Amino acid sequence: MARRPVKKKVRKARNPGDYEAELVRLCSGNRREAERLILEEQQRSPAFSRQGAAMAVVTRIRHERSPRRRSL
Repeated sequence: MARRPVKKKVRKARNPGDYEAELVRLCSGNRREAERLILEEQQRSPAFSRQGAAMAVVTRIRHERSPRRRSL
């Protein structure tokens, strides 16, 4: 019996504004906290644009909150 090919999930392209909105969501709706994190990231890496800094912060938060595998 032949198997159906597995469909790959296609990630949608994100709009730069989406990262700021996602950051506010990750900060439980606290816009001041999101703004503080963006400015802190821009101070850490001055070459980043506002959108780039928001993307970097969202990526870091997601990485920190991801479940970790434990070795036995």
